[in-house]
Amino acid sequence: MLFTSTLNYAQVLKPVTWETSVEKVSNSNYNLVFTATISNHWHLYSQNVPEGGPLPTQFTFNISPNFRLEGKVLEGKGMMVFEEVFDMKVKYFEERAVFKQNIKVRSNKHFKISGNIQYMSCNSESCMPGFQDFEFYIKQ
Repeated sequence: MLFTSTLNYAQVLKPVTWETSVEKVSNSNYNLVFTATISNHWHLYSQNVPEGGPLPTQFTFNISPNFRLEGKVLEGKGMMVFEEVFDMKVKYFEERAVFKQNIKVRSNKHFKISGNIQYMSCNSESCMPGFQDFEFYIKQ
């Protein structure tokens, strides 16, 4: 019984977990891939939500001379749903969400890209803000 209670409590504290990977597109371009695994009955909000709505998912990259961001972080399709608590339609993801940031490499050496993700996840009873640091290792 104690194990079950502890397990449920841990899931509530962290309804979204993140994994990262790197996809090589060409010799100088890479995709930084962020994959969110979302617990049952929870959802993760898009980067693009109307003003006055939930906190959007935001990616912050630490600046480095080794790379340049190409465009914005792209996200999957998700779903548009009317949220009563915010009195508006918002885009969110259930179960899994994938985000990709393309970069142009400016270095011939191995280097690290770091930053963080700020996000909000909700279920039918509550919402939780989240924060996650990330690191990618680019090997030329």
